[in-house]
Amino acid sequence: MTRVGPAEDVSPLAAAAVEDALRSFAKSLRAKQLYLPNNPVLGQSLEHTGRAFHAVWPHCNPLALRVNETSLEWEGRTVLVDAERGTDGLPWLFYRDGVRSLTLHEGFETIDLHALLGILHAARTASPDADDLVTTLWVAGLATVEYRHVDSVSAEGVNDDGADDLAGYRPGFVSFAVGTEDTADQPYDARASDAGGAAGAAAPSGLLRMDDFDSTLHFLRPGEITQLQEELEREYADDHRQRVLTSLFDLIGGTGTPDAQREAVALLDTLLVEFLMVGDYALVTLTLREAAVLARRATLEADVVSALEALPARLSEPAAMQQLLQVLDEALRTPSSTLLESLFMELRPSALEPLVAWIGAPSGGAAPPAPATRSVVEQAVRRLAATHTSAVARLLDHEHADVVRGAVRLVTQLATPAAVPGLSRLVRAPDSALRLEVVAALGTIASPSALQAVERGIDDDDRDVRVAALRVLATCTYTPALPRIQNALLRKELRGAELSEKMALFETFGTLCGDAGVPKLDAMLNAHGMLGPKEPSDIRACAARALGQVGTPLAVTALERAANAKDVVVRSAVVRALRGAP
Repeated sequence: MTRVGPAEDVSPLAAAAVEDALRSFAKSLRAKQLYLPNNPVLGQSLEHTGRAFHAVWPHCNPLALRVNETSLEWEGRTVLVDAERGTDGLPWLFYRDGVRSLTLHEGFETIDLHALLGILHAARTASPDADDLVTTLWVAGLATVEYRHVDSVSAEGVNDDGADDLAGYRPGFVSFAVGTEDTADQPYDARASDAGGAAGAAAPSGLLRMDDFDSTLHFLRPGEITQLQEELEREYADDHRQRVLTSLFDLIGGTGTPDAQREAVALLDTLLVEFLMVGDYALVTLTLREAAVLARRATLEADVVSALEALPARLSEPAAMQQLLQVLDEALRTPSSTLLESLFMELRPSALEPLVAWIGAPSGGAAPPAPATRSVVEQAVRRLAATHTSAVARLLDHEHADVVRGAVRLVTQLATPAAVPGLSRLVRAPDSALRLEVVAALGTIASPSALQAVERGIDDDDRDVRVAALRVLATCTYTPALPRIQNALLRKELRGAELSEKMALFETFGTLCGDAGVPKLDAMLNAHGMLGPKEPSDIRACAARALGQVGTPLAVTALERAANAKDVVVRSAVVRALRGAP
């Protein structure tokens, strides 16, 4: 590492960022030693360490550290001291295996943080015959980590200035020779004989032995380990963010000057976005609710009140909602529907557009949301939409297809009559799949104007839409549709239609027509010409089913006249109709 200036020239902000990152790294290493990989305390520790290193790079990239026995130095300043832990300290863990300098590059927190913690944890618990730390680092080949090491038997001969200079060396492959420059190129045996004399003589003064250390001084008793675990859990469980929010609320509520109140509201705006990015919806909800309470105080300045009232609108912007939905898609655990509902109820109607688009987006993309996540979000959005039905109805005329499809699904669940005008316009939409959803939505609403719009679906170009419209009209017993259904029975296209469509058309007609439609159905079932029945067997069978739907004595009489029909299909349909079977 090349020093760029004295320690006093280092920015205090830079030094503080480096110290915080290294302390957090040391805590994560201790947490990795104490907790299983799936423990939330370990996860929180790793997240904090990642954020701490992310804050270092604007001040220092790369981060070049000098390793001492009990401390780490950066730019001539001691940034981590761990003398009390002895052989368990982070500096000693590097120092004992000969690592004298460590350089971390930007991206370390996302690429190699977990790997380096795993290597250090393995080195701390390794057996005496296992690979040392330098060998493990060399095998791992971490992309953002460089180091310089010395042979443990030759550490005494290292020049401090030379150990601090990384220029011209490849990371992970540098070692120092014993003694002076003249002996650097000698074979190992010759160097050993020069330094230590003949075999059996005293070991070189630079040789480190475990006998030189009283390791029992650094072992922890079971009670001390339990206490350490409790302290770590208490430290990571204590949420300082809620304390910060409470202080800001107190400041806005009357203890601060107007300028301080404005600054506090600006901080709340920043914190809202941060809480949203990390998925802390409880704090987001708390902030919005407290801001709404404070905005009703008459003692506040008008601009402070306006800023507080603008917080929900700021969070309801499409960009903020997109961030929220991205966090939900990537979250490992799905938040509870109650938590999301409480958050969404604090939002403005402008938040509906991105939320509805998310609901209407196809679920078969590259990374579709988990079914549990989609269900929770839809339930929360439905609660928000129930209080802003007119805003949802306006989204039916949106230019984006995903927004329209999501709005149709919402109004189907809400069954709000306010959406009927928009749905009626969508009955003629070019997308047949959308028209099918619109018919289902109108059938759920089932108001007279909604069913009038469904009636137009009888003449739709798509078979599925026609069948869906007929079944909705039959379920709702919408008799004003009879003239259009009767016209559909007389079309030549009916002869070439699929059987399911023919059955739906006749059953709907039979449900709605009553005795007035029996003569027409009787003619289709029983009329004969010179060469036999006038209608094909499938039309006659459908007519029999329709007469069964009518179920009046007049309809039964018509069915009995065809009870002995020669056509097996017709005879079977007549028998089922007489028995009252569908």
